[in-house]
Amino acid sequence: MKFNPFRILLIVLLASTLVQYVYAQEDDSVNLLDLPSHLANALGIPEFSAELLTCSVFMLMFLLPIAIFSKGNLLLILLIGFLQLGFFVAVGWMDFWFLLVIGLIVAGIWSSKIKGWIG
Repeated sequence: MKFNPFRILLIVLLASTLVQYVYAQEDDSVNLLDLPSHLANALGIPEFSAELLTCSVFMLMFLLPIAIFSKGNLLLILLIGFLQLGFFVAVGWMDFWFLLVIGLIVAGIWSSKIKGWIG
């Protein structure tokens, strides 16, 4: 059976119709910056773990379709991933040193390829 990404998209769209709608009360304000703290309270986990869980869910939502439809374009995946990491640092969901450590790891992985390109 041949892989068809449009079939998966159709299944996701049909499954999304099964989701019930939830409305916030008028006195409640929805703040995106407090999402990890609300998740930590709801699941009973530390806030640091909730921040990592929130970031991983958002990265999966954006990077999985890009990985499927870009047919292995690693540079595009890295670019979108680093843009998302910058967003997570900007909204306070992730500490800045995560971005630095991941940047060093990627630089270490790509250093042999860059060395081959230069020399």
